Amino acid sequence: MTSGGAAEVFGRDSELAQLRGLAGEVVAGRGNVLWLEGEPGIGKTALLRALLAEAERLGCAVHHAAADQLSQRFPLRVLLDCLAVHPKSDDPEILGIHERLRLASDDPVPAIAEQLISLVEKLCAAGSLVLAVDDVQWADESSLLVWHRLSRLAEHLPLLLVAAIRPSGSRTELGVVRGEDRAAVRISVPPLDEAATADLAAHLTGAAEVGPALLETLGRAAGNPRYVREMVLALARENHLDADGARAELTPDMTDGALPRSLAEAIAARLGFVGSDTIGLLRMAALLGPTFSVTDLRTVSERPVVALVGCVEEALTAGLLVESGARLTFQHGLIRQALHETTPTALRLALHHQAARALASSGAPVERTGEQLLASISVDDAEIDDWGLDWLVDNSRMLAHRAPDCAEALLGSAIPLLSTHDPRSESLRTARVLAMVQLGHPEQARELSERALADTHDPSCAAELSWYLAWSLAVLGLDDLATEVIEKALQTPGFDRPWLARMHAVLGQVMLSRGHFEAADAAVERALAEARPARDGFALGLALHIRGAAMARRCDLAEAVICYEQAGAALGDAPENTDLRLTVLGNRMMLLFGLGQAAEAEGALHEMLAIAERSATPARLAAVRLSAANHYYTIGRWEDATAELDAATQLADRLDEAGRRWLHGLSALLAGHRDDRSTLLRSLQAAGCEENPATRSAAEFLLLAGAMRAEAESDPRRAVRLLAEALTEGKRFGTRYLWLPSLVRLAIETGENEIAGRATDACAEDAAVGAVPNIVAASQHCRGLLERDPTALRAAIELYSKTSQPPRYARALEDMAVVLAERGESAQARTAYGRAVKIYQKLGATWDLRRADARMRPHGVRHARGRRHRATNGWESLTPTERQIAHLVADGLPNPDIAAALFSSRRTVEVHVSHILAKLGVRSRVEIAVEATRHGGEEMRSGSRSA
Repeated sequence: MTSGGAAEVFGRDSELAQLRGLAGEVVAGRGNVLWLEGEPGIGKTALLRALLAEAERLGCAVHHAAADQLSQRFPLRVLLDCLAVHPKSDDPEILGIHERLRLASDDPVPAIAEQLISLVEKLCAAGSLVLAVDDVQWADESSLLVWHRLSRLAEHLPLLLVAAIRPSGSRTELGVVRGEDRAAVRISVPPLDEAATADLAAHLTGAAEVGPALLETLGRAAGNPRYVREMVLALARENHLDADGARAELTPDMTDGALPRSLAEAIAARLGFVGSDTIGLLRMAALLGPTFSVTDLRTVSERPVVALVGCVEEALTAGLLVESGARLTFQHGLIRQALHETTPTALRLALHHQAARALASSGAPVERTGEQLLASISVDDAEIDDWGLDWLVDNSRMLAHRAPDCAEALLGSAIPLLSTHDPRSESLRTARVLAMVQLGHPEQARELSERALADTHDPSCAAELSWYLAWSLAVLGLDDLATEVIEKALQTPGFDRPWLARMHAVLGQVMLSRGHFEAADAAVERALAEARPARDGFALGLALHIRGAAMARRCDLAEAVICYEQAGAALGDAPENTDLRLTVLGNRMMLLFGLGQAAEAEGALHEMLAIAERSATPARLAAVRLSAANHYYTIGRWEDATAELDAATQLADRLDEAGRRWLHGLSALLAGHRDDRSTLLRSLQAAGCEENPATRSAAEFLLLAGAMRAEAESDPRRAVRLLAEALTEGKRFGTRYLWLPSLVRLAIETGENEIAGRATDACAEDAAVGAVPNIVAASQHCRGLLERDPTALRAAIELYSKTSQPPRYARALEDMAVVLAERGESAQARTAYGRAVKIYQKLGATWDLRRADARMRPHGVRHARGRRHRATNGWESLTPTERQIAHLVADGLPNPDIAAALFSSRRTVEVHVSHILAKLGVRSRVEIAVEATRHGGEEMRSGSRSA
């Protein structure tokens, strides 16, 4: 369709194709009934116009009308308008109907209804006919009854009935008409996807493309074309757009997320299709944020739940709110923001303050009260009142643990209001440092703790602040300064035992980072001696955590796991211990996997993700995402790894330096395996990759990615140099087994046999401690490469298989194929090579395939060509993981339940569902279920999780 309104329809190819089909059918004499359904502004009218234009082009007679809120007062008004019943008509039958209406002294509706049906039949006798009514939810009852009768005739006439309708649950007769049209075609018009939103915005601005900031802002329209249009026009009208024909982007002043006033007012004014009571309640809900509970809404509105039911149901039916588990969410963030910003500022601040007090009185979680209190001072001249200051004194520590961003902002506003002599000041200053610690901001924590220590007279606050200062210095790598602070604190009389225990534990951490194992052990023992009688779960957990880290660096993974289990038990479920508890769980998970206990590691990962998604600080959530990505990479679930890396990237500013190295290193390594050179280089650059990053923690993936880059650039000697220089430092962090087999292979290929021998000896040395399966496998792998021994390589292959590591399993198979080919055992070499190729193909490891092919080609061994590549769309394009999730969607499971069933995170499942929708070309979970059910008999639901 290109005529009429079709030129302005974006992202509706599937819907337009259906409409073309319906128009073609009615021309061929086959009638039908179509219901176009969707929220206001979603594009129903544009699609309706496109259909009418196509029908006219094909030679149909077209009649259409639009109902409005006054239509219900006049019987048959909508159909009379649709069929153009007026006194100036040239059709005698139409004039007769009009005269009957004008002169009737009794009720003319039944007779006129019959005449209208006869008129439609007459028009159909003359040719194909399309009758269309927009906004049919406002139609009068008589018109609806006639429409219902016409729908029964449509299958026998060349008649296409088209009704465009928005959600409306208040009219029983409308539900009956729709419900009884079981043979009708129903098109539920979905939101525009991001690409279609960008196309629409580009069309409106006259630009070739839309910049990322503008596209992100338009995301608040949630794919509603009307809101996208109004946003773009308002931004242009108020000079907030730079559009030069090539690109449209927000101006630099549009960075605070606020809506232009005219846009907020326009959006709010378009909500007249729901009642004033509902609008009032939605304004209260808007105070609570994008997502809220009915309990909180009841609290802030001071109305019983039973009084909320009607308004909430109307908002749900109208598509303004949607259910999100046990909570409610604004369907469009734009609407929530418009309602919030069009409330007068003074009133809005007062309402937020009232909400804060109401939530506090009801016993709501501190973060809910804190959010409202912060919103009540969101303009420059607003200050926290005495009630707010007193509430902070009582709750700031818990708030710092639960919502550190909110705590830091509130405390930053509150502290300047108090003199240093105010007894509340020291408590609030200490809580602010805690917030910085929880946020993972060591620089700010150091600065604030030093300033607060200079002013404090409270020994308890001084002890706590000293610990925060020591922590921040240790994190910043300033070990000498951290040691000075700790030693000074330990010599200060009057320190409580819990703080002494924590000081000794941090000293152990500093000693461990320096590689001073004996000093670290001594400090940990002192920490445990102080923590146990003090019954301080955090101090005890921290000390045991440091002991576990020391054991891991000695490659005694079994003892390290025991320490981490003890640390987790000591920390318990206390909210203030969540951050450290997640760190302990993450380390335990990785070590369990290293010990070959894959099922136990999977359980620990699931527990960690569940806790993190529920209550972690942003900094810790980012670290948990990285742990999950690391695990998924290792076991060959690379799509899951990518999903977690994407989530971690959104929190990259919350990661410390080591975390960012980990993030960018793993991203680079995955890109390298996939032969995605641009992402590989970009990730290495983002990490600030040095020639040899091995002197820093969390650099293992950077090392491997850097070596992979060098090899891909035909410089294997640079790869050898990069890894060889890390031999000594790699022992310090206990992780060199991850890359030692690669070093041995590359050293042998470049004639550096001495380096290959040193690397093999180093791996054997690590494997001798604790008999850790992963390290033993790596040691056998190295020895098999060095000695060209298939037996050692088979031992490595068996261990990699038992410990669920497809990428390393495939690498060892590849290496064994090369060794067997060198020995002239071509048949066995082909078998091993073929098994490696299958795994690489399943993983999508394009670079590994190319490298393996290059290594085997001189021996006359090639993998089979012409293999069918995985489809890019349709059911066949889904990976085994995606198919399994599709079946679980069909079973009716929500994303959190799917995540629990698959030992995955909710975020990972969300990404998979998005991929499934895109590959199947559908827009809803219902359509996924249809496809999954259709293919259910073709395969087992317990498909492999390795792709």
